[in-house]
Amino acid sequence: MRIHLSHVLCLPLLFTALTGNSQSNTQHYNGKVIDMHVHVSVKESENHAFSAQRTNTIQDILAFMPRSSIVKSVIITMARQGDMQDTRFRNDSIIALSHRYPSLIPICSVHPMDGDSAFIEMERVHKQGVQIIKLHPNSQHFDVAVPEVAALVKKAGELHMVLLFDSYSPLDGDEIGKLIMLAAMNQDARFIFAHMGMVNFPQLLTIEALKKYPWYKSNIWFDVSAIAPILGNSPFRDQLVWTIRTIGIDQFMFGSDFPLFDPTEAIKSVHAMGLTKEEEQKLFYTNATRLLGLQ
Repeated sequence: MRIHLSHVLCLPLLFTALTGNSQSNTQHYNGKVIDMHVHVSVKESENHAFSAQRTNTIQDILAFMPRSSIVKSVIITMARQGDMQDTRFRNDSIIALSHRYPSLIPICSVHPMDGDSAFIEMERVHKQGVQIIKLHPNSQHFDVAVPEVAALVKKAGELHMVLLFDSYSPLDGDEIGKLIMLAAMNQDARFIFAHMGMVNFPQLLTIEALKKYPWYKSNIWFDVSAIAPILGNSPFRDQLVWTIRTIGIDQFMFGSDFPLFDPTEAIKSVHAMGLTKEEEQKLFYTNATRLLGLQ
């Protein structure tokens, strides 16, 4: 009888192991969330520019936040080269939205090839309280290693601003290395690598070598937008989580990459990664408050 009973008691454990659902809902962090990666359209013609499935108007963003326990959304715009009038319009638009809706945090943008004009714009938005500048090597069509990018990064360091870089390029397999070296050579600047390098995420372990040097500061953060929904419950999950823990969970933050991904589903994808409740709290909330200086 004892043998049969022990077999029965083992069945739920076996089922859990086979399904991979090792954490119940009560073991997950279900508190406040800060979404560090949200694209907002500033023109009606751009409502479907990022996704064929959903629009990304301000109304869309304000609607999903309470459904997903998101208390702050960091809204992003993207500058175009050689059109400073449009760049200023985009930056002013999201700054205005953040004034109208205090739950929104603006990430402005400039183009590194706009030189002094880009620096002037950085100073202008910085005076209005903007902390983060968005740069996208793919969409803005520039190489991370060119001198113009280094000059912009130096300017960001002088202004104590954070640079949010898209960190995956299907056309440049060396981009992760270039970004890491950019951060290493500009210790006064702070960086967020969006998407955590995507399929190239193992290259981020180069940071472990940099930690050996006394001059190195932990000036690189990461958001798990896109990578969590795509790889978080994949055969690469264990490698992904191991990489996060090796670099240090304190450097990672949540991002939905709305409208490409649904925020509620993006949150579930992080839950599927197998992090502890304490690690999830840091990733979903605490780390972003520390970086942004939020109370």
